[in-house]
Amino acid sequence: MEGSLNISVAPEAILTIGGIELSSSMISSVFVTLILFGFVFAVRSRLKIIPGNLQIVAEGVVGFFYDQLLQAYGGDAKKAKRYLALIVSLFLFIFVSNQFTIIPLTQSIVVDGVNVFRAPTSHFSLTLALAIITFLVSNVIAFSMSPIKWMGNFVKIGSILKIRKPADVGQALLDLFLGVLDIVGELAKVISLSARLFGNVFAGEVMVVVIASLSVFTRYFVPVPFYALGLLSGLIQALVFAVLSLSFIAGMHNTIEEAVEQGKEEKANKKKAMAT
Repeated sequence: MEGSLNISVAPEAILTIGGIELSSSMISSVFVTLILFGFVFAVRSRLKIIPGNLQIVAEGVVGFFYDQLLQAYGGDAKKAKRYLALIVSLFLFIFVSNQFTIIPLTQSIVVDGVNVFRAPTSHFSLTLALAIITFLVSNVIAFSMSPIKWMGNFVKIGSILKIRKPADVGQALLDLFLGVLDIVGELAKVISLSARLFGNVFAGEVMVVVIASLSVFTRYFVPVPFYALGLLSGLIQALVFAVLSLSFIAGMHNTIEEAVEQGKEEKANKKKAMAT
């Protein structure tokens, strides 16, 4: 991207293998994954009772998200641990992806005038895929908890079945409308998560490219403050995505769990009423 004003939303294809085009963002994603594997192995090989700097950073990240999950699940440690790996993985992958082009030499490797590396999260398909993962985890697991309660959370036919008089029709229609809004809300979460991350990262890259391409004098030193701003923004965006993801997942699961418990209480009350 250095010295070029060829700004494109879609990542450029670098090469084709077996009919499959490998774009700059795909290649960068592979390297981000390798970096994370290296980070994990480095931390694991240096685990000590008295932690070093690398272990302190790793424990700080894990501890922060564990506390967030504990709070989201009302202090249930079992549930918090179940989703901890997913949330931490999302955060680390997004954070490293956001900062990938700051790594020295990544912007100097060019093939046919196209940069080989590009921040993976500046490609909308990747951020959309990450948002879909969050959507599937929250809804598939909620469905497995109670298919009927999960479906009833969106298709509220209970009010229709309880219609006994004309006044109940209005409430039933309102509940159906609210169910449609819930479906739209779930889909909106996917768009919100993916578009926010993509927009911020892509805009940051464009800003640096434009400034660096103005002249020879602005190519080397002027973009430095913007790189620093991008580093902070990349951290915030990764943090926001991870926190919102755990909030969406826990919120859906807590809703279904409460509905299941409420159903059990209603059945128990009916049995008591019949017994008396």
